[in-house]
Amino acid sequence: MTAALAAIMAIVLCVGFCLSDANATPLSDKKAEAKAAKEKLDAMNAELDAASDKYYEALEAHDAAVAKMEETQARIDELKVEIQKSQDELSDRAVMMYRNGQTSMVDVLLGSRSYKDFATTWDMLNSLNDDTADLITLNKSLKAEAEELYEEYSKQEKIAADKLAEAEATKKEAEALVAQYQEEVDKLDAEVEKLIEEQRKAEEEAARRAWSNGNTGGTVSPSTGANVPPNVNANSVVGYAYSRLGCPYVWGAEGPNSFDCSGLTSWCYAQCGVYIPRTSGAQRAAGTVISLANAQPGDVLWMSGHVGIYIGGGAYIHAPQPGDVVKIAYNMGMWSCALRF
Repeated sequence: MTAALAAIMAIVLCVGFCLSDANATPLSDKKAEAKAAKEKLDAMNAELDAASDKYYEALEAHDAAVAKMEETQARIDELKVEIQKSQDELSDRAVMMYRNGQTSMVDVLLGSRSYKDFATTWDMLNSLNDDTADLITLNKSLKAEAEELYEEYSKQEKIAADKLAEAEATKKEAEALVAQYQEEVDKLDAEVEKLIEEQRKAEEEAARRAWSNGNTGGTVSPSTGANVPPNVNANSVVGYAYSRLGCPYVWGAEGPNSFDCSGLTSWCYAQCGVYIPRTSGAQRAAGTVISLANAQPGDVLWMSGHVGIYIGGGAYIHAPQPGDVVKIAYNMGMWSCALRF
């Protein structure tokens, strides 16, 4: 509905030429009402798109912290084994030294049958002492590393908890905003809604004709058909986008039966074995920026806070806003650029 609101002024002007001056004020009021409604809903949509990015960024940070925790715990477990092994060996050496007593140079000399025997035994004892010192140093080093890892684990555990709480709070705020959005839509004046619907149908009909002229191989209506046209590879990004036509927009949804805008683009790419970031901002950073004039079917169309999938012929598939469904649209002028992955 919000996309059609943008064009309401054109309708109002056309109707105005056919009406008497007596109707000028009501038309002006209706025009202002439509303009205010559009601005309010557009602002809400922008908030929802930003909230979606914030929500998934928090979840990704949570997942990264959990992965770091698992990595840290694995190293801690390894260190426990190494520390125990070094401590057992030190204990064995201590017991041996206690049983045998201290061995002096005189003891070795008196117990040796030759100078060669003495030198060999003494070198062995020196080596044993050096090994023991090294083992003690290693044991201390392992324990120090373990302490640092315990601190890192605690740090990542807190990050994970904080990010999960942030994601849940963002989701709660977004759900309240979705409810507010729907309330605003429900309050729209019936006359404005009628004009909006008439304009939407007129735009779709004009765009459908343009689309058909550039896609003669297809047999499915781009506005309602959920089947993939015969000239489109069903296993392509575009094919998967077609297969989701009619699925409801749900904030934060990633499919397969409901989506928000970036949830749709990431899902379609994932079906083809290509994994792109979940948020619209991250998709912009990860993709190769292409001008709209050079966009090819399957490219992601991007504007601040919103994404869609270009299907060719000046048309695209996207998940627009609450209360709407995944659909084909034709307003290429609203996009800033295309992204290629």
